[in-house]
Amino acid sequence: MGSSSETVRPIGTPAALSITIGSMLGIGIFLFPPQVAGHLPTLGAFFGVWVLGAVVALAGAVACGELGSMLPQSGGDYVFQSEAFGPSVAFAAGAVLYGAIFAGSIATLSFALAQFQISDLLGVSLVDRVFLDVGLRITWAQVVACLLVGVFTAINLRGARLAGWAQTVLTTLPFVAVGLLALWGIAAGTHPVAPVPTAQGGGGLSEWVAAYLAVSFAYSGWINIIYVAGEVERPGRAVPIALVGGTLLVGAVYLLLCVAFLRVLGMDGLASAGEAGSAMAGLLGGNELRSALTLLIAFAILASINSTVLGGGRIAWAMARDGAAPRMFARLHPERAVPASALTLQCGWACVLILTGTFEHLVSMVSLAMLVTGAFTVGSVFLLRRRRPELARPYRATGYPWLPALYILVSIGVLGVSLMQALSGEAGAWYPLIGLGLLIAAYAGHRLFISN
Repeated sequence: MGSSSETVRPIGTPAALSITIGSMLGIGIFLFPPQVAGHLPTLGAFFGVWVLGAVVALAGAVACGELGSMLPQSGGDYVFQSEAFGPSVAFAAGAVLYGAIFAGSIATLSFALAQFQISDLLGVSLVDRVFLDVGLRITWAQVVACLLVGVFTAINLRGARLAGWAQTVLTTLPFVAVGLLALWGIAAGTHPVAPVPTAQGGGGLSEWVAAYLAVSFAYSGWINIIYVAGEVERPGRAVPIALVGGTLLVGAVYLLLCVAFLRVLGMDGLASAGEAGSAMAGLLGGNELRSALTLLIAFAILASINSTVLGGGRIAWAMARDGAAPRMFARLHPERAVPASALTLQCGWACVLILTGTFEHLVSMVSLAMLVTGAFTVGSVFLLRRRRPELARPYRATGYPWLPALYILVSIGVLGVSLMQALSGEAGAWYPLIGLGLLIAAYAGHRLFISN
């Protein structure tokens, strides 16, 4: 990360590991199991898609572990794709990541926390309380969400060390507590977790894809450490440990939670639960346990917000360093070595998305683009092994070439089915094509106007 970040590496291995765990551990594991049970109501299919999601996340983690240890620079996908595929592909991925995926995720997480967990803990529906109505209706949920974005941006502006410390604190308690909750549910549940006769099948291809996309979103976040690899101590060791170790730990806890949900709720009860964590907590310990779980989920989401803020600004910094974004984003704070301008713009843009209510549409719109950028990043491992064999690789991807290839093949398959659905003519099904179009337009614009 320029001259400053090459000497300032304030994020140690424990904080790096907590970034991966905190980025992955969120409300998705409580929201999506009921959806998956609805799509795939047989036991084998249900667990099959959760195991597949864990293996694919691990496949991406081992690939990025090699890339991050080989090119320990802040910027993540942009750095790897620039080296492997050239500046135009990297620019397109970086623009979509910074402008849509990271800002949209920050807005989504912050608003969801204000709308659900904070409202539940306060006993007041913040989304129904109007703060201002002057043509644009702004609720208290939006105001609180913007405050959350501002607070975590301020923490990150103080330096990566403080952000890493906050990440460790926010991650440790909910991770341990959720693991204990899973074990309690398994021990106390009465439903057998065994194949039972059912009139329903395992779902068709579209049902599998819908279930996999939900599972994939629940596992997402494993990649976030690569965006700050330039600020990690001993990155050749710490980055692979954070990626692979964090993914394995969260994957294990998620599978335990799925067993617990089925032990307590059963397949039919899980499919109709809406939000599995609260439903299980209500049966195990009543309102007191439900409130405690809500608080733990809030901590987990705070950790996700912090790690997303931490990583997003580094993409714009890396692009500006190469002349692909305004030079103001390439400037680092002279003492804290953080990309202050990029973090500040990210904060403002996320707040705009929150106040205008467009963040949910934005995240949905770029879903296909996210698949493409991830596949390009993992594909960088193959190209760089052939083109840059002289680069030091402190960690070499476990299971190469099969695990990285699995990630790419699954992404291509899901992308193909998603495209078929988008072109099916159903109302709104075409919406994700806009994000794919933005990715292509960014690539073409760089080729025509910037690289020449």
